[in-house]
Amino acid sequence: MNEPNVTTLDASKCLRILQASHEPLVAAELAVRLQLAGNRETQRRHIRAIVKHLRDNGSRIVATLAGGYWLTEDDELWREYNEGRQIDAKKIFAETHRRKMLMDQKGQGVLFRPMAWADALRG
Repeated sequence: MNEPNVTTLDASKCLRILQASHEPLVAAELAVRLQLAGNRETQRRHIRAIVKHLRDNGSRIVATLAGGYWLTEDDELWREYNEGRQIDAKKIFAETHRRKMLMDQKGQGVLFRPMAWADALRG
């Protein structure tokens, strides 16, 4: 899957839209306002890439799954948001690691030990 191409123009337009908005905007609404091409998921990936680019360049964009994206100048909210993202990333990493450990060499899940009755049938 290709990474979306984030242009300076898209990033600056997105930032202006967020600055002008008095309420959070969901990715679908941002995609419409930016006139992004593609299906809904492609548009959402593009918005996430734009937001990441803006955050990496100092924009304080926070988000919720249901509420959408918005800019904040609140230092406490920004700190809490970033701490939450770090905790989420750690949880995802731990779960991914756990799932990999539950796979055998053939990629089969080894969640359960062989049942005793199966051993008895084998003699």
